[in-house]
Amino acid sequence: MAAVISVANQKGGVGKTTLTLNLGYGLARTGRKVLLIDVDPQFNLTFGLIGMDVLNYETNNVGTLMTKESNVEETIVEITENLHLIPSHLNLSAKEIEIINAYNRERRLEKAISPVLPDYDYVLIDNPPSMGIFLVNSLTVSDYVLIPLELSYFGVIGMQLMFGLMAMIREETNENLTLMGLVPNKFTRQTKVPQARLKELRKTYPDAPILTTIPRAISLEKAQGEGVSIFDYEPGGRAARAFEKLTSEVISIVEGE
Repeated sequence: MAAVISVANQKGGVGKTTLTLNLGYGLARTGRKVLLIDVDPQFNLTFGLIGMDVLNYETNNVGTLMTKESNVEETIVEITENLHLIPSHLNLSAKEIEIINAYNRERRLEKAISPVLPDYDYVLIDNPPSMGIFLVNSLTVSDYVLIPLELSYFGVIGMQLMFGLMAMIREETNENLTLMGLVPNKFTRQTKVPQARLKELRKTYPDAPILTTIPRAISLEKAQGEGVSIFDYEPGGRAARAFEKLTSEVISIVEGE
């Protein structure tokens, strides 16, 4: 049965999509079978993986899946042998109203993907920068939450909102939801501020695991723009090494290796 991991932060611009995409490729490179799910109406993950082909999935995407207009088997797109995608689409925002008014709305994603969970080792969910029904659905179906953040003052303080939502989800819909860790992103050693914020982060949230720090690297943006992983774009670079380390950490947490 797959380990389901939500990549989430209510703050935008922290690198959720970049993290989801490259961690997904990292896990797939180890031979694990990975399903990526894009529940962000901005569909950046989907566009990064399949480009303009996103337009071809109007009737088969995560929104139609959650409104029961399509089934999960016909919605999955193969990216590589070990990496598959349930795409987002332009019409996802419109589907949100239907889902909010639907019966058992918090479990729509859970029920939709449950038939294929035994087929994968990992499911990674890329979430929108909001605390709405899509994020609630993601956290309800997830075993773990991975939170990327920038090391700014508001980035550090803003973690409390995510922790509050996780506590609510544990109480209402998913008592087993676990914080996998925080991933400091876009880190630079050129100034002392990020390093000071990292110390503040450890002090403010002593019980929150802090995983591999991902460096600020233009290669990550270029790789995503070209629809490839950092491992293909700049193998051996700082960012690729960081994602290799993060991949190993995730495997260790989930599988105990």
